[in-house]
Amino acid sequence: MASGAADTRPIPVLAGPTGVGKTAVGIELARRFGAEIVSADSRQIYRYMDIGTAKPTAEEQAAAPHHLIDVVDPDVRFSAGEYGRLARDAIQDLATRDVPALVVGGAGLYIKALDGGLFDAPEISPAVRQRLANEYRSATTAALHGRLRAVDPASANRIHPNDRQRIERALEVHDATGEPLTSWFERPVQSRSRSRRTLLVGLRRDRAALYAQIDARVEKMIESGFEAEVHGLMDRGYGPGTHAMSTLGYAEMLRYIGGELDLKEAVSAIQQRSRQYAKRQLTWFRQTGGIEWFTVDEGEDPAGTCEQIIRSFPDLLF
Repeated sequence: MASGAADTRPIPVLAGPTGVGKTAVGIELARRFGAEIVSADSRQIYRYMDIGTAKPTAEEQAAAPHHLIDVVDPDVRFSAGEYGRLARDAIQDLATRDVPALVVGGAGLYIKALDGGLFDAPEISPAVRQRLANEYRSATTAALHGRLRAVDPASANRIHPNDRQRIERALEVHDATGEPLTSWFERPVQSRSRSRRTLLVGLRRDRAALYAQIDARVEKMIESGFEAEVHGLMDRGYGPGTHAMSTLGYAEMLRYIGGELDLKEAVSAIQQRSRQYAKRQLTWFRQTGGIEWFTVDEGEDPAGTCEQIIRSFPDLLF
């Protein structure tokens, strides 16, 4: 592929809810076209969190090189804006090497950030961020969400009560600037250089089949050693107060390890929260619009889904 084509063709983005099969289809597409994958997953950026985030295995990453996986430690707050900058840098680096890029992930905010559509977030000094992080550490997630509801009810309604990382980020903006995060959303975004557009390709399944797939994947995570992974994170000093450890699956396993839940209850809670997350993702993508959807039928292998996508975009993909 000529370098000119690399600079002007749209960047294909393979999106969809958790559990729909994006990883396998993305790897198959990348393998066929010699592409490298830029992850758009909001938790796979964390090191040491492999099983609970369904991170691509070493074998899968060998089949198709991945970028923006294992970027930061679990106690680092990582924003969508930071993701957007790193993703654009990775894509530009691939373009200079004449290597096609394929973005794969279900984090709607990350995909929006890549496309240059996020609000202009306020600059907060590292010293202030650290001071506020120390302040928040002593509070429970429920207490922080309650405080957010008092100062920024719109953000509190939008952010799940267990999503400690996003709760702290919204509080941080309010406490550092005196203005709620939602007021920053309403400000006009400064112009950005956008030399390439995105081509959004979405995967979806029948709702019942998707939920069954999600439930089975959670059970497989347990069988693969998810509990041991969480113990290992705790041994590294990452406990309930750590940003990433309040996310889906890890929070429930911490409650199991702490004796609040038995294993069956923890698995059921992870499954339920995963299904709820998938539903929110689908809602986000429907509201986003501009996505070409492909239905993954029961029993269809990734190669079959790839054929559907390639037939629809014979000249646009890479």
